Amino acid sequence: MHILDLLVSGLTLGSIYALVALGFHLVFKMTGIIDFAQGDKVVIGGLLGLTLVQQGLSTVMVVLLLVVVAGLLLGIAYDAIVILPTQRNGALAAMAATVGMTLVLAHGHHLVWGPDPKPFPPVFEGGIELGPLRVSYQSMVIWAVVVAVGVGLALLMGRSRTGRGMVAAATDPLAATAVGINVSRMRALSFALAFGLAALAGVLVAPITLAGGSIGTALTIKGFTGAVLGGLNSTKGVVLGALLLGVVESQLAAVLPNGNVDPVVFIALVIILLLMPNGLFGLRRQRLA
Repeated sequence: MHILDLLVSGLTLGSIYALVALGFHLVFKMTGIIDFAQGDKVVIGGLLGLTLVQQGLSTVMVVLLLVVVAGLLLGIAYDAIVILPTQRNGALAAMAATVGMTLVLAHGHHLVWGPDPKPFPPVFEGGIELGPLRVSYQSMVIWAVVVAVGVGLALLMGRSRTGRGMVAAATDPLAATAVGINVSRMRALSFALAFGLAALAGVLVAPITLAGGSIGTALTIKGFTGAVLGGLNSTKGVVLGALLLGVVESQLAAVLPNGNVDPVVFIALVIILLLMPNGLFGLRRQRLA
Protein backbone atom coordinates (compact mmCIF):
# COMPACT_ATOMS: atom_id res chain seq x y z
CA MET A 1 0.00 0.00 0.00
CA HIS A 2 1.24 3.51 -0.85
CA ILE A 3 2.66 5.48 2.07
CA LEU A 4 0.08 8.24 1.58
CA ASP A 5 -2.73 5.69 1.69
CA LEU A 6 -1.26 4.41 4.95
CA LEU A 7 -1.11 7.96 6.29
CA VAL A 8 -4.77 8.59 5.45
CA SER A 9 -5.76 5.25 6.97
CA GLY A 10 -3.68 6.02 10.06
CA LEU A 11 -5.17 9.48 10.51
CA THR A 12 -8.68 8.06 10.22
CA LEU A 13 -7.87 5.30 12.71
CA GLY A 14 -6.21 7.83 15.01
CA SER A 15 -9.21 10.14 14.76
CA ILE A 16 -11.48 7.32 15.92
CA TYR A 17 -9.17 6.79 18.87
CA ALA A 18 -9.11 10.55 19.45
CA LEU A 19 -12.89 10.75 19.84
CA VAL A 20 -12.69 8.08 22.55
CA ALA A 21 -9.61 9.71 24.09
CA LEU A 22 -11.39 13.06 24.30
CA GLY A 23 -14.13 11.37 26.31
CA PHE A 24 -11.51 10.08 28.75
CA HIS A 25 -9.96 13.53 28.93
CA LEU A 26 -13.27 15.29 29.49
CA VAL A 27 -14.34 13.08 32.37
CA PHE A 28 -10.87 13.06 33.95
CA LYS A 29 -10.43 16.81 33.70
CA MET A 30 -13.87 17.68 35.02
CA THR A 31 -14.55 14.92 37.55
CA GLY A 32 -11.14 13.58 38.54
CA ILE A 33 -11.87 9.96 37.55
CA ILE A 34 -11.23 7.76 34.52
CA ASP A 35 -14.33 6.28 32.87
CA PHE A 36 -13.33 2.92 31.39
CA ALA A 37 -16.78 2.46 29.83
CA GLN A 38 -16.14 5.14 27.21
CA GLY A 39 -15.50 2.69 24.37
CA ASP A 40 -18.69 0.75 25.07
CA LYS A 41 -20.65 4.01 25.10
CA VAL A 42 -19.43 4.57 21.55
CA VAL A 43 -20.77 1.14 20.58
CA ILE A 44 -24.13 1.95 22.19
CA GLY A 45 -24.21 5.23 20.26
CA GLY A 46 -23.64 3.44 16.97
CA LEU A 47 -26.35 0.87 17.70
CA LEU A 48 -28.84 3.55 18.71
CA GLY A 49 -27.99 5.37 15.50
CA LEU A 50 -28.51 2.22 13.44
CA THR A 51 -31.90 1.70 15.08
CA LEU A 52 -32.96 5.24 14.23
CA VAL A 53 -31.70 4.88 10.65
CA GLN A 54 -33.72 1.69 10.28
CA GLN A 55 -36.78 3.65 11.41
CA GLY A 56 -36.32 5.98 8.45
CA LEU A 57 -34.79 9.03 10.14
CA SER A 58 -32.24 11.11 8.26
CA THR A 59 -28.58 10.97 9.25
CA VAL A 60 -28.61 14.56 10.48
CA MET A 61 -31.60 13.84 12.68
CA VAL A 62 -29.90 10.71 13.98
CA VAL A 63 -26.83 12.67 15.03
CA LEU A 64 -28.90 15.38 16.68
CA LEU A 65 -31.11 12.91 18.52
CA LEU A 66 -28.13 10.91 19.71
CA VAL A 67 -26.27 13.94 20.99
CA VAL A 68 -29.30 15.39 22.77
CA VAL A 69 -30.95 12.24 24.09
CA ALA A 70 -27.86 10.12 24.79
CA GLY A 71 -25.85 13.06 26.07
CA LEU A 72 -28.36 14.79 28.29
CA LEU A 73 -30.44 11.84 29.44
CA LEU A 74 -28.22 8.75 29.36
CA GLY A 75 -25.22 10.70 30.60
CA ILE A 76 -27.13 12.16 33.52
CA ALA A 77 -28.63 8.76 34.33
CA TYR A 78 -25.18 7.15 34.13
CA ASP A 79 -23.86 9.67 36.63
CA ALA A 80 -26.80 9.27 39.00
CA ILE A 81 -26.85 5.46 38.93
CA VAL A 82 -23.17 4.54 38.59
CA ILE A 83 -20.89 7.42 39.54
CA LEU A 84 -22.62 9.33 42.33
CA PRO A 85 -23.24 6.35 44.67
CA THR A 86 -19.72 4.99 44.22
CA GLN A 87 -17.71 8.21 44.19
CA ARG A 88 -18.73 8.81 47.80
CA ASN A 89 -16.22 6.06 48.59
CA GLY A 90 -13.50 7.74 46.55
CA ALA A 91 -12.33 8.06 42.97
CA LEU A 92 -10.98 4.50 42.84
CA ALA A 93 -14.38 3.09 43.77
CA ALA A 94 -16.01 5.11 40.98
CA MET A 95 -13.41 3.94 38.46
CA ALA A 96 -13.96 0.33 39.53
CA ALA A 97 -17.68 0.86 38.90
CA THR A 98 -16.95 2.07 35.35
CA VAL A 99 -14.96 -1.12 34.73
CA GLY A 100 -18.04 -3.10 35.81
CA MET A 101 -20.18 -0.99 33.49
CA THR A 102 -18.11 -2.12 30.51
CA LEU A 103 -19.45 -5.62 31.10
CA VAL A 104 -22.99 -4.39 31.69
CA LEU A 105 -23.04 -2.32 28.49
CA ALA A 106 -21.31 -4.99 26.39
CA HIS A 107 -23.58 -7.84 27.45
CA GLY A 108 -26.59 -5.53 27.51
CA HIS A 109 -26.28 -4.50 23.88
CA HIS A 110 -25.71 -8.15 22.93
CA LEU A 111 -29.07 -8.97 24.50
CA VAL A 112 -30.85 -6.15 22.66
CA TRP A 113 -29.11 -6.08 19.26
CA GLY A 114 -27.33 -9.45 19.19
CA PRO A 115 -23.60 -10.22 19.35
CA ASP A 116 -22.78 -9.81 15.66
CA PRO A 117 -21.58 -6.48 14.21
CA LYS A 118 -23.96 -4.89 11.73
CA PRO A 119 -23.33 -2.72 8.64
CA PHE A 120 -24.08 0.97 9.10
CA PRO A 121 -24.79 3.21 6.09
CA PRO A 122 -22.10 5.89 5.63
CA VAL A 123 -22.96 9.31 6.99
CA PHE A 124 -21.37 10.84 3.88
CA GLU A 125 -20.84 8.81 0.72
CA GLY A 126 -18.12 9.24 -1.87
CA GLY A 127 -14.76 10.94 -1.61
CA ILE A 128 -12.10 12.86 -3.48
CA GLU A 129 -9.24 11.50 -5.58
CA LEU A 130 -5.82 13.11 -5.68
CA GLY A 131 -3.94 11.08 -8.24
CA PRO A 132 -3.61 7.55 -6.83
CA LEU A 133 -4.78 8.74 -3.42
CA ARG A 134 -8.46 8.55 -2.48
CA VAL A 135 -9.85 10.15 0.66
CA SER A 136 -13.45 9.36 1.64
CA TYR A 137 -15.79 12.09 2.83
CA GLN A 138 -16.49 9.92 5.87
CA SER A 139 -12.84 10.17 6.92
CA MET A 140 -12.74 13.92 6.31
CA VAL A 141 -15.87 14.41 8.42
CA ILE A 142 -14.31 12.43 11.27
CA TRP A 143 -11.15 14.55 11.03
CA ALA A 144 -13.21 17.74 11.09
CA VAL A 145 -15.28 16.57 14.07
CA VAL A 146 -12.13 15.71 16.04
CA VAL A 147 -10.74 19.20 15.43
CA ALA A 148 -14.06 20.86 16.27
CA VAL A 149 -14.58 18.83 19.45
CA GLY A 150 -10.99 19.37 20.56
CA VAL A 151 -11.20 23.12 20.06
CA GLY A 152 -14.64 23.23 21.66
CA LEU A 153 -13.50 21.36 24.78
CA ALA A 154 -10.39 23.54 25.08
CA LEU A 155 -12.53 26.68 24.91
CA LEU A 156 -15.12 25.23 27.29
CA MET A 157 -12.58 24.34 29.96
CA GLY A 158 -10.27 27.31 29.49
CA ARG A 159 -12.50 30.22 28.55
CA SER A 160 -16.08 29.63 29.72
CA ARG A 161 -17.41 30.20 33.21
CA THR A 162 -19.19 26.84 33.17
CA GLY A 163 -16.04 24.99 32.15
CA ARG A 164 -13.94 26.67 34.83
CA GLY A 165 -16.63 25.76 37.35
CA MET A 166 -16.50 22.12 36.23
CA VAL A 167 -12.71 22.01 36.58
CA ALA A 168 -12.90 23.71 39.99
CA ALA A 169 -15.53 21.21 41.15
CA ALA A 170 -13.21 18.33 40.21
CA THR A 171 -10.08 19.91 41.69
CA ASP A 172 -11.47 20.96 45.07
CA PRO A 173 -15.18 20.17 45.62
CA LEU A 174 -15.33 21.78 49.08
CA ALA A 175 -13.84 25.07 47.91
CA ALA A 176 -16.04 25.02 44.81
CA THR A 177 -19.14 24.53 46.96
CA ALA A 178 -18.04 27.38 49.23
CA VAL A 179 -18.02 29.83 46.31
CA GLY A 180 -21.45 28.74 45.08
CA ILE A 181 -20.62 26.09 42.46
CA ASN A 182 -23.09 23.21 42.35
CA VAL A 183 -20.63 20.29 42.29
CA SER A 184 -23.28 17.64 41.60
CA ARG A 185 -24.63 19.60 38.64
CA MET A 186 -21.13 20.14 37.22
CA ARG A 187 -20.35 16.42 37.46
CA ALA A 188 -23.65 15.46 35.84
CA LEU A 189 -22.97 17.92 33.01
CA SER A 190 -19.54 16.39 32.51
CA PHE A 191 -20.96 12.89 32.06
CA ALA A 192 -23.76 14.22 29.85
CA LEU A 193 -21.17 15.80 27.54
CA ALA A 194 -19.01 12.66 27.59
CA PHE A 195 -21.94 10.41 26.72
CA GLY A 196 -23.03 12.81 24.01
CA LEU A 197 -19.52 12.77 22.55
CA ALA A 198 -19.52 8.97 22.64
CA ALA A 199 -22.90 8.86 20.88
CA LEU A 200 -21.68 11.22 18.17
CA ALA A 201 -18.50 9.15 17.77
CA GLY A 202 -20.58 5.98 17.51
CA VAL A 203 -22.52 7.32 14.53
CA LEU A 204 -19.40 8.58 12.77
CA VAL A 205 -17.23 5.48 13.22
CA ALA A 206 -19.89 2.77 12.79
CA PRO A 207 -19.74 2.96 8.96
CA ILE A 208 -16.03 2.13 9.26
CA THR A 209 -15.95 -0.30 12.19
CA LEU A 210 -19.54 -1.65 11.85
CA ALA A 211 -22.13 -1.16 14.58
CA GLY A 212 -22.14 -3.39 17.63
CA GLY A 213 -20.03 -6.48 18.12
CA SER A 214 -17.20 -6.63 20.63
CA ILE A 215 -15.26 -3.59 19.50
CA GLY A 216 -15.96 -1.59 22.69
CA THR A 217 -13.04 -3.06 24.64
CA ALA A 218 -10.62 -2.38 21.79
CA LEU A 219 -11.84 1.21 21.48
CA THR A 220 -11.44 1.69 25.22
CA ILE A 221 -7.88 0.33 25.25
CA LYS A 222 -6.74 2.24 22.18
CA GLY A 223 -8.50 5.46 23.17
CA PHE A 224 -7.03 5.32 26.67
CA THR A 225 -3.59 4.47 25.25
CA GLY A 226 -3.75 7.48 22.93
CA ALA A 227 -4.88 9.74 25.76
CA VAL A 228 -2.09 8.58 28.10
CA LEU A 229 0.48 8.74 25.30
CA GLY A 230 -0.34 12.38 24.58
CA GLY A 231 -1.08 13.44 28.16
CA LEU A 232 -4.42 12.71 29.80
CA ASN A 233 -4.81 16.20 31.23
CA SER A 234 -4.14 18.04 27.94
CA THR A 235 -6.83 18.47 25.27
CA LYS A 236 -4.24 18.97 22.55
CA GLY A 237 -2.19 16.12 23.96
CA VAL A 238 -4.91 13.47 23.86
CA VAL A 239 -5.75 14.36 20.25
CA LEU A 240 -2.14 14.33 19.08
CA GLY A 241 -1.37 11.18 21.07
CA ALA A 242 -4.34 9.33 19.55
CA LEU A 243 -3.47 10.49 16.02
CA LEU A 244 0.13 9.42 16.52
CA LEU A 245 -1.03 6.03 17.76
CA GLY A 246 -3.25 5.55 14.71
CA VAL A 247 -0.54 6.53 12.24
CA VAL A 248 2.12 4.34 13.88
CA GLU A 249 -0.28 1.41 14.10
CA SER A 250 -1.21 1.76 10.43
CA GLN A 251 2.43 1.90 9.36
CA LEU A 252 3.40 -1.10 11.50
CA ALA A 253 0.45 -3.12 10.17
CA ALA A 254 1.94 -2.80 6.69
CA VAL A 255 5.23 -4.44 7.68
CA LEU A 256 4.44 -6.67 10.67
CA PRO A 257 2.07 -9.62 11.13
CA ASN A 258 -1.24 -8.41 12.50
CA GLY A 259 -0.79 -10.08 15.89
CA ASN A 260 2.53 -8.31 16.48
CA VAL A 261 1.34 -4.73 16.03
CA ASP A 262 -0.35 -4.20 19.40
CA PRO A 263 2.51 -5.63 21.50
CA VAL A 264 5.03 -3.38 19.72
CA VAL A 265 2.82 -0.32 20.22
CA PHE A 266 2.23 -1.05 23.90
CA ILE A 267 5.91 -1.72 24.58
CA ALA A 268 6.76 1.62 22.97
CA LEU A 269 4.08 3.26 25.12
CA VAL A 270 5.59 1.83 28.32
CA ILE A 271 9.05 3.09 27.34
CA ILE A 272 7.74 6.56 26.55
CA LEU A 273 5.85 6.78 29.84
CA LEU A 274 8.93 5.64 31.78
CA LEU A 275 10.79 8.57 30.26
CA MET A 276 7.84 11.02 30.23
CA PRO A 277 5.29 10.02 32.90
CA ASN A 278 2.83 12.76 31.90
CA GLY A 279 2.85 11.75 28.24
CA LEU A 280 4.35 13.48 25.23
CA PHE A 281 2.28 16.65 25.53
CA GLY A 282 0.87 16.45 29.06
CA LEU A 283 1.06 19.10 31.73
CA ARG A 284 3.54 18.62 34.52
CA ARG A 285 0.97 18.34 37.25
CA GLN A 286 -1.99 16.00 37.21
CA ARG A 287 -4.66 15.41 39.81
CA LEU A 288 -6.51 12.10 39.93
CA ALA A 289 -8.96 12.82 42.73
